[in-house]
Formats: sequence, C-alpha cells, structure tokens
Amino acid sequence: MRVLMYGIGSVGSTITRMLVERGASIVGAVAQTEAKNGKDVGELIGIGRLGSRVYTDPDEALALKPDVVVMSIASYMEDMLEPIRRCVTAGCNVISLSEELLYSWNTSPGETAQIDALAKEHGVRVLCTGHQDGYWVSLVSVLMGTCFSIEEVLGKCSWNVDDFGAELAHDQRVGSTAEDFAAWNATAERPPTFGRTSLHALAAMTGLDVVESTTSTRPEIAQAPIYCKALDEKIPAGKVIGFTDIDEVTTRQGIMLRLEMTGKVYGDSESDSNTWEVRGEPTVRIHSAALATHFTTCGTLVNRIPQLLDAEPGYLSIDRLPALRFQAAAG
Repeated sequence: MRVLMYGIGSVGSTITRMLVERGASIVGAVAQTEAKNGKDVGELIGIGRLGSRVYTDPDEALALKPDVVVMSIASYMEDMLEPIRRCVTAGCNVISLSEELLYSWNTSPGETAQIDALAKEHGVRVLCTGHQDGYWVSLVSVLMGTCFSIEEVLGKCSWNVDDFGAELAHDQRVGSTAEDFAAWNATAERPPTFGRTSLHALAAMTGLDVVESTTSTRPEIAQAPIYCKALDEKIPAGKVIGFTDIDEVTTRQGIMLRLEMTGKVYGDSESDSNTWEVRGEPTVRIHSAALATHFTTCGTLVNRIPQLLDAEPGYLSIDRLPALRFQAAAG
C-alpha cells in the first residue's frame, strides 16, 4: 500500500513509523515548513532512510498517486475542506485525525455533503478517526448495548496538552490569566468542540436523534508552578494550564449525552483517563486510566485503514463502518 503523509509533525511521525512496521510504502510527505523540504522522510523522523522525500507543494506530492493520504494537519472543517478537496480530486483516499470530521453532518452539513459528493464522483473515500473513535464512541456504544433502558450517558475524559505540541497548547490558552481567559471565552467564536462531534457520532452509532447541543467551558488553573513542555516554559501558579469543555446533547428519545473533556498541562502524577457511566437499567460504568492517548490516536487510524479501503466511496462516518478492531496488516 502506497501512503502519502500529509503532515509530518509529532503525530504524523508516529503514524509513519507504525505504517512502515506494518509493511506500507511511504511514497512521500507534505510539510508546511520549508526547512523540511527535500529531506528523506525516514531520516527526518529518526527511523532511517526510506528513499522518499518531503514536499512543501501538495500537488507535487499527490502526483505520486498514493493509495491513501494520511492527514494530521488540523482539527476543524474550515481548515480541512480545501486539502481534502485537493486530495480527492487527485483520486486519493483520505484518512484524517480531524476531530470535527469524525461526524460532521450536524456541525458542517453543507461542506460534508460537498466532500461526500466529490469523493463518490472520484471513486474514493474520506474518513476521520482517532482516540475519540475508540474511547469516546465505540467503547461507549458497546457499554450502552448492555443496558435495557438508558436515562443518561456521562463521560469525563482528560488528555495532556504536552503530547500534542505548541499549537494546541496555545489553542488551550496555556499561560493566559484567568481574566484573559474569561474575556476570550465570552467572545470567542469557536468551532464545534471535540466532545460535541464525538457525542453526535455516538448518537448516530446508537440510533439516537439529536435535538439540541450545548457547550460550556471552564478554565483549569495552575495550583502551583508547572512546566509546559510544549511551550518550553514554566507556567506560574494562578495562570491557565488548559480548559474543560462540557458538552450536552439532548435526543428525541429522551436520553441525554454529556461529556466533560479536559485538555491541560499535567503534573507529575497525572495521566490520561476516560470514565463513562451509563445510567439506566442497569447502571454500568467503565474507567480507563493511564492511557497513552498520543499512541491510541495513531494506532486507531492505522487499524481503520483496511476498513477505509473496503468501504463504498464517499464521506464515511464511523457509524457506517464495522467495529474497530486490530488489523495485522496496513492494507
């Protein structure tokens, strides 16, 4: 299987290493940084020479005619639409880590319909996946499937800002004052949260009809000075180290879905975790601690690729795919 990496930062580098170990051929990579242009992909990410190079011109890279383009460049539709169009028009399948596109029929219906139509026209597939695929949707839908009746589904999840680099640390307002955060939160025109699109995917997976979605946000404040690796600076006590989004989705069936998702800089004793409780008959609970979210994100994408290639052309949301499972080969 011939793969083009579209984005070769921390996450893209990990996926590249995984794909090489699964037997895929990395034909090249697209990077925004001119300093990476022309470098060998393998040497750039520290796994040894692969004989394929980094490009800054996406069209030049797409001329290599990869079977699959792996995108790790952005979270939201507004940043993803044009790169996806470019790849699909070139006749390439796309699998991405864009959180909104996990299930974007509710948040960006017009753009999602455009991608779906264009992918069908060119006979290719577009799918977005990641940590939330397994831990915020697939596992929860199975847990819900053990209940006879459900009143509400409650989730609390946490991830470490330092695992995802400086850009995401800035997005999480790390280092700002509480006053600056309050002013930003009151006026910011934010795209849909990662939690909202995940709950929409969960609703689709379990046959629930979304009636209303709401989001509130609270800052996470440093109780003592804490070092932020992503920004390479110490954040003083009293300043923001991230925030928690609280998403609630009401459904026509009367079941409420709620997810509190915290992204912040961790102290030494903290680790990623997911806790879900389904309240009904019976009430059931699952807790996953000490998760390596960076690696579950990458591993989930790699394991979804064979299902991507087996699916009918178009935009694919995960409710249309078989259950997530381990795949011994890349394609």
